[in-house]
Amino acid sequence: MSDDALSPVIVAKKTIEAENMASFELIPAEGGELPAFTAGSHVDVSIPGGLVRQYSLINSESERHRYVIGVWKDANSRGGSKALFQQVNEGDRLAVGTPRNRFAVPRDTKRALLFARGIGATPILSIADHLKAKNIPFEFHYLFAGGSPGAFKSTIEASAFAANTSFYFEAAEPRLNAANLLADRPDDTHLFLCGVDWWLDPIIASAQQKGFGVNRIHVERFTGKAPPPLLDKVFDVKIASTGKVIKIPGDRSVSTAMEEAGVKIPTSCEQGACGTCKVKVLEGEVDHRDKRLKPEEKEQGWFLACVSRAKGDLLVLDL
Repeated sequence: MSDDALSPVIVAKKTIEAENMASFELIPAEGGELPAFTAGSHVDVSIPGGLVRQYSLINSESERHRYVIGVWKDANSRGGSKALFQQVNEGDRLAVGTPRNRFAVPRDTKRALLFARGIGATPILSIADHLKAKNIPFEFHYLFAGGSPGAFKSTIEASAFAANTSFYFEAAEPRLNAANLLADRPDDTHLFLCGVDWWLDPIIASAQQKGFGVNRIHVERFTGKAPPPLLDKVFDVKIASTGKVIKIPGDRSVSTAMEEAGVKIPTSCEQGACGTCKVKVLEGEVDHRDKRLKPEEKEQGWFLACVSRAKGDLLVLDL
């Protein structure tokens, strides 16, 4: 995230949504308006301690006077969510980047089905608001995570889409039966899902079995745990613009090894889910290990430097 992309903001309100979840209302520090965004967008947030993390915008895309983000204090946090949850309070100053959207609602959407679990509600809330404002029929099925019952419930109940929303609790009735909810849907129904991998993947598989094509399944993934240490082959990365060659050890990601060598690639999730570290490969065969890139992006030469590696001995990057 470059300095010229930063907007200084003040924490106008901090709300504890559940035991380990909070929302933050951010307003322009210098007055005026914040950059516009579309439903499903996220922003980079500069956090005390020099960390930069991505958070979904949960408020309406019609609002320019504020951003609202939701934060999960993950027990396996790499520092970002804990710092926000424990150290940042009302009146504090932060900085945010320009909103980006990799979870956008297609313009041709005529009806939709929304699923979220826990903190996965955050991007879905703005999507639900968008659909309601456009008078697009939809259902929102929200499963509270076990450690955070009731998170964002008051926000939803006060929203225009409250009547479109059904709440579920883990290990309690009524259960969220995704397979039943996916059955017999019109062929133009779009599916939007957000949560952790182990919860998302069975729903996606069920949707595909029921005829949902990949163009109608839209997924945002949240994974809090850090990836295991890499024990992999050693290879080289060459910077096309300078000719500099950097050796990537078996226990370092491309982005980490390059930063240690003085070449910074922006990162956020460091788990191949957000796409911040997307870089084009000019030469070499990529071992893709991400959960973000579409097949056509891979064919165009893109890869995510935080998790993906080389199948051969060299990758030449368009940097």
